[in-house]
Amino acid sequence: MTRLDDIGLDREALRRHLAELNQPNEKAAAALAELENVPHPAQAVLDQFLNWATDPRLAVLDTETTGLHAGDQVIEIAMVDAYGRTLINQRVRPTFPVPAEATAIHGITDEDLKDCPTFDQIWPRLKELLWNHNVVIYNASYDLARMRDTLNATMPDWKQGESGPSEMLLAWRALCKRTECVMEAYAPIYGDWSSWHGSYRWARLSAACAERGVDTSDLKAHSALDDARATLRLIQATAELTPEGLPWIGREEEA
Repeated sequence: MTRLDDIGLDREALRRHLAELNQPNEKAAAALAELENVPHPAQAVLDQFLNWATDPRLAVLDTETTGLHAGDQVIEIAMVDAYGRTLINQRVRPTFPVPAEATAIHGITDEDLKDCPTFDQIWPRLKELLWNHNVVIYNASYDLARMRDTLNATMPDWKQGESGPSEMLLAWRALCKRTECVMEAYAPIYGDWSSWHGSYRWARLSAACAERGVDTSDLKAHSALDDARATLRLIQATAELTPEGLPWIGREEEA
């Protein structure tokens, strides 16, 4: 049997050696410190909501429309500011009758709209609000597309300038580029990962609010003003989350 003395180590030296093995060396300690300083993957997601919740120039926009497809028009539009104050809450008359299936969703009829202004008539006021706020929308691509379709229907020449794109079109493109989508930002927080698509599925506004415990009992679904208010409340509630409550973000490959 080999003894410790036979390999040139005494018990005290071996004890010290084993103790050293359990202590991180300089490189390991530096790597550990660097690792501890790396933000949690969920932090960037939550920072977006914190930025919105603390932005005094924030405005939340929502619309109701004649339908869900290309060519459908806005018939109600609303915006609230960072403090929940109403900036605009306006119904508008489309260039064609409201389909029954759309009325079944939001309850708005042709009779409700017969004395309302058209979209081009409210555009100067709306444009100022859009240009002077940092706009967010729950499902931004949809609302912006329907606003564009409504501009096309009520202001057919709005895109064309004297020798190229109009100033209004260039401004519209800039607006679309800087408008942010709350639905897309919330998807990782909702946590419904699709391995097939390699992304998080979007959540309906009502489902997102329910998950966050947002009280919408005083709000009417499919009202532009109330949906804008619900979105603002969702932003505020989400801004209070911590990364530790979202352990799945950054671990999608394990799903």
